[in-house]
Amino acid sequence: MVIGLGLAAAGIFAAGGCMERLFYYPQREPTPPPVGFPGAERLDFTSADGTPLVGWFLPATGADPHTPAPAVLHAHGNAGNMTGHLWFTEALPERGFHLVLFDYRGYGESGGSARRRADLIADTHAALDAVLADARVDRTRVGLYAQSLGGAIGLNVMRDRPEIRAGVVVAAFTSWREIAADALGGSFLARGAARVLIRDSARPVDAIRHIDRPLLIVHGTEDDIVPVAHGRRLAAAAPDARFHPLEGGGHNDFRSSHPEVDELVAGFFREHLSAAAPAR
Repeated sequence: MVIGLGLAAAGIFAAGGCMERLFYYPQREPTPPPVGFPGAERLDFTSADGTPLVGWFLPATGADPHTPAPAVLHAHGNAGNMTGHLWFTEALPERGFHLVLFDYRGYGESGGSARRRADLIADTHAALDAVLADARVDRTRVGLYAQSLGGAIGLNVMRDRPEIRAGVVVAAFTSWREIAADALGGSFLARGAARVLIRDSARPVDAIRHIDRPLLIVHGTEDDIVPVAHGRRLAAAAPDARFHPLEGGGHNDFRSSHPEVDELVAGFFREHLSAAAPAR
């Protein structure tokens, strides 16, 4: 009886979309532009529904302000806010790329609440629009760096936005339902519960099938949050993806365990953003 009532309650939560909120762990706090990045500035822009969003523009080191340069948009992972996620891409400005980070709604100083993946996808579209509108950016040389939850969000944006010429996707999952099942233990019962509790729209593995631009899929083989099998399946589903396993790497510590990843990422963007995109 207790189990039955629990499943009924879970069904009510799922029907109301409440379970999805459990995917997001935002932290609200001031997010001033980071020190150590000359010219770093705050970006203020709005999502499609008017929600105010906050980000940072970190110029490429030594960039000529009168000459547009390539830029990378960073769609960050789950917990905290962009302050804790800069670590993943902090090496890009010194390697010649403008870097733009932003907080989804409910994170940092951005308005609103993180409740639905559709809203976070819309926020990322708005961030891309802000990048493309900046005169310092060469619109024909824009890349995406997307990690963990950001990978799930970013792949859905990249599918619909050909302005993103190349993407690096790190430690991302294939499906909202599948990662929920893994978090519950991966058993047959867990997968059944995930089917009841979690909506599975905007699946990253479906989005990636429609992305015909270069992708680098990076995943630690010892990732205990998003198992490496997710990265392998994403790479296998993509028309143009290279899979790079980080042997022994975890979910958040891979830059420490594999310092070569900085040049791996920069080299990929250098390869695919080094020249203006051909006219379509």
